This record gives sequence, structure tokens and C-alpha cells, in this order.
Amino acid sequence: MLLNIIIQKLIILTIFHLIFTLKCYISWQADIPPMPAPPMTAPPPAAPTPVAAPVKTEKERKKEEAQQKLKQKEAEEAAENAALEVYIENMTDMCNKTIKQALEKQTEVITTTKQHIEALKKAMDDASEILNKDSQWQEVSSAYGARLDAVTSSDRLVTQAREQLQKLKNAITEGKSQAMTKKNKILISAQETFNKLNSELNKQETQVKKVESQSKMMLKYKDLVEQGKKQFQKELESIMPEVKLGQARGKKLTEEELNSLIAHAHRRIEQLQKQLAEQIALEQQRIQQALEQQIQEDDRLSDQRVANEQQRLKNEFLIQKEKWESDSRVVFEQELRQHLARQAAAHSDHLKDVLKIQEKELEQVFERELNTKLIEERQSFHTEVANWIARLRGIESAVEGRAESERVSRKAQQLWLARVALNKALMHGIEDIDVWELKIKPLANEIAAVSDAAGNHPYVKSIVKSIPEVSYKRGVWTDDSLIERFNKVHRVCRRVAMIDETGGGLGKYFLSYIQSFFIFESVYARVTSDEVELDKLSTYQILANAKYWMDRDDLEMAVRYMNQLQGEARRVAEEWIKESKLHLETRQATQALMAFASASGLGTIF
Repeated sequence: MLLNIIIQKLIILTIFHLIFTLKCYISWQADIPPMPAPPMTAPPPAAPTPVAAPVKTEKERKKEEAQQKLKQKEAEEAAENAALEVYIENMTDMCNKTIKQALEKQTEVITTTKQHIEALKKAMDDASEILNKDSQWQEVSSAYGARLDAVTSSDRLVTQAREQLQKLKNAITEGKSQAMTKKNKILISAQETFNKLNSELNKQETQVKKVESQSKMMLKYKDLVEQGKKQFQKELESIMPEVKLGQARGKKLTEEELNSLIAHAHRRIEQLQKQLAEQIALEQQRIQQALEQQIQEDDRLSDQRVANEQQRLKNEFLIQKEKWESDSRVVFEQELRQHLARQAAAHSDHLKDVLKIQEKELEQVFERELNTKLIEERQSFHTEVANWIARLRGIESAVEGRAESERVSRKAQQLWLARVALNKALMHGIEDIDVWELKIKPLANEIAAVSDAAGNHPYVKSIVKSIPEVSYKRGVWTDDSLIERFNKVHRVCRRVAMIDETGGGLGKYFLSYIQSFFIFESVYARVTSDEVELDKLSTYQILANAKYWMDRDDLEMAVRYMNQLQGEARRVAEEWIKESKLHLETRQATQALMAFASASGLGTIF
């Protein structure tokens, strides 16, 4: 193709040169009196118009190179900024969505925690009957379960939100660190969005911690009450071991038991009065300690809030500073452009005057040189015309032959490219998707492209007809998808290897599952030439051989072994075997097309 272009340019230059030389020759013939009459009317003698190719100076070449480098740099900078804008916009949308979900879930955590606190407080303070207490404690348990679910979901979403915010922050930092993208205005808006979302998330987390602190206090209070009840019950049991509290309904206590109970109650009251006196004495000290702890906690929270607010104000100041810098940079660039434009205009006027003087001098020199060269060219023209005509004829025949060869070669290249596209769709499917089922790509367009590139060749038509119809409409599974799917099928088949066609109960399935952990894989055929008695192979051996060949990227041998499965393992692997056969049939047709395209390309060479 490059040789063809060079030949065409050479022909065009040669024709222009011949036309110019013929004009000069005609003018020269008109000045000579005794000459045979030419077949065309000679033009009146006139000085030939000087045609000279512009000669670029070293300074102009350097200027053009600098302009090209500047344009290339601007294009690269525009591409980098466009990619950065798209990435940051996507990250911002993801952060907004994730943080919105996290805030909603944290609000749910606050609500469920408050409900749990209210239910627990109600159950502890209410002195209702046992049946009512059971329903109240059931309500407490339900509220606690709802709170745990909300906390779990909230922690997961908050973690995701923090990760998304960190990615957005990394993208902003990377954009500011690069010279091409550090002036992009989207970095400022992205920083504002980051600060806003981070502040909202921090405020909501503070509210959650506050409610969780109240919940912990209520749970601690509940534990103390339960501990007091158990202690009192143990004391009563030690006094009256034969009376089981809560189990002797309808049975009256004796007078001795009542006296013992009253005496214990009096002793307990005296003990509680002494403890109350001690508590009153220690009350001021404990209140002071509690106040100090509360003051420390308030100071810590205040410091944290002040730090957060200080960081927020600092971020806002940095953003405002960047805006001021951007505006100042724009004003400075405008003033600089105006100043440079004025200097360029003055320099351009000076260059025009100098160039006019140089133009006149060069025209005089050119006229003298042109007349001298024309005389020399007229002398050598007659001998060169015949050679040029012969060369043109040879070039014409070579160009025609080369054009035919290029046409055949281009057709072979189109067929090869269409086959490559078909093989790519077969091996990789839709590359931007990670889900197996969604990676399947219909091959109708690629097969149609192969048929068009082959020009309805009978060999290609027969191969295309042999491709299954499912490959046209739905497509086939890729190699990677079949390998990943094989690993799952292999694992499940090992677990149900003991189950035959008749099935079995749950116990049999469990035994098959347990046995799969104690069976080691053994491979009998490590090369394709090894002979294997398939009737003597167990299901585990078949699966081991299939995995051996699958690990060596031999899908065909793996399918042959998997096709020997029976029973429940056969039913599990049936769909994978079907998809693998469809993939192999389509790949075989693709390899045949590749061989045809290679043969066509070799035909153009020889």
C-alpha cells in the first residue's frame, strides 16, 4: 500500500515536470526560425513565469515543529481533562448514592435504638402481671433484633461510603498533582462535594454514637436490676429452702415462715438504711467524679467538633483560594494575550517591510538563475523525453498489476479481520461485563461480516452453515466463563458422585458429600496417546481427569471425560457439557475460517 502511494506521487510529480518542460520547450522553439511546423499553434514568445518552490528556513521549520508539539500537548491535555471529568462525575454520583443510603440507614439505627430503649424502660418500670410482662419482653427482643439488623446494614453502608469518599479524595489529589489536570474546575466542585458529604456523614455518626451511649447506659441499668433481683431471691432461698418462689401458687406460708420472712425483711431494711447512709456520704464524691467524667467527655466531643469544624472551614478556605487563583489566572492570561497580540502586530509590520525588500532582491536573482537553467534544460530535454515516456509506460503497467494484487490482498485482510473479530467475540464475549450470563455475545454480526468478506465463497458458505443456530442468536460461553463454571460443576459433581440415576434419600446425599472430602484425585491419562478403559473409571476418576485436562486448557478432552458421567453427576454437568460442545463446534468453524484466510493471504504473496 505504501509503495502504491509513492508510485502515484512520483507519477504526479513527473507529469507536472513534463508539462513545465514542454511549456519551456515550446517557447524556445518559437524563437528558432527554420523548424518544421509543430502540430499545435505556438504561443507568442514571452518570458516564462518563474515557478519556484518555497524554501523554508531553519527558523520556520523550528516554529512549525513547536506549533505541532503545542497542538499535540493541547490535545493530550484535553483528553486527560475529559477523562478526569468523566471519572470524577461517576465517582461523585456513586458517593451521593452510597452516602444517601448510609444516612438513611443511620437514621433507621437511631430510630430503632430509641425504640429499643423505650421498650426496655417500659418493661423494667411497669409492674404488670407476668403475661403482660412476657409480651413486653417479647417487644424488647423484637426491638433489639431490629436494632442489630439496622446496625449491621449501617456499618456495611458506612464502610462503603468511606471507601467511595476515599476514592473520590484520591482522584482529586491525583488530579491536582498532575500538571495537565490541576487547573480543571471540576476539581474545585468535587472538593466541595467531598467536604459536604464527609461533614454530613460525620454529623450523623455523632448522633448514632450519642444514641448508642444511651442504650449502653440503659442496658447497664437493666443488668444491675437483674443482679439485685437474683441476690434477693438467693437470700430468700437460703432462709426458706423448702419454699420455691414462683412455684407454690395457692399454698399458704406457715406462721413460722412468715415470721422468718418478716425478720429477714427487717434485717434487709436495716442493711439498706446503712447502705443508704453510706451512699449519701459518698454521693457528693460520686457526683463530683461523674461531673468530671462528663466534663472530660464533653471536652473530648467539643474538641472533636471544633476539629471537624476547623477542618471544614480550612477546606472551604482552600476551595475559595483555588477559585481566586483560577479567576486571577484567567485575567492574567487575557492581559498577557493582549500584550502579546500588540507585540506580534508590531513585529508583523516590521517583517512585512523587510520581506518586501528581500522579495525584490530574490526576484532579480531568480530571474537570472532561471534563464541560465532554462538554457541548460533545453539542451538535455530531447534526450530525456523518450526515457520518461518509456518509464511512464513501465510504471503504468506495474501500477495496474500492483493494484490487482492489492485488491486481492485487501480482500484477504478483510476476511482475516472478520475472522479475528469472530474469534474475539467467541473467546471473550462482551469484555466490559463480569457476569457469565451477560458476557455471552450473539455472533450474527461477526458471521455476516465473514460471509461478506469472503464474497459468497462456497467453502466459507459451507462452514458458516455448519455453525449452530444458537451461536447466531444467543452466542456461546467464553473460555474463561466455561473454566469458572467448570470449577463449580466439578465441586458439585464430587459431592453427589455416589448418587446414581435412581436418586437417593437425604442420608445418601450426606454420605456422598462427606465422602467427597476423603477421596483424592488421581489422573490416569496425562497425554492424549494414553489408553484409558472408560468402563472402569469411577465418577471421581472421571472428574479428576477432566480437571487435569481443563487445567491445561484442553477443553475438548475435558468434555470427552465429562461426557462419561452418569447419575446425579451427569445431571449436574449436563448443561455445562451442552454449552462446551456448542463452544467447540463454533471454535472449530472459526479455525477452519482462519485456515482459509491464511491460505488466501499466502496466495497473494506467491
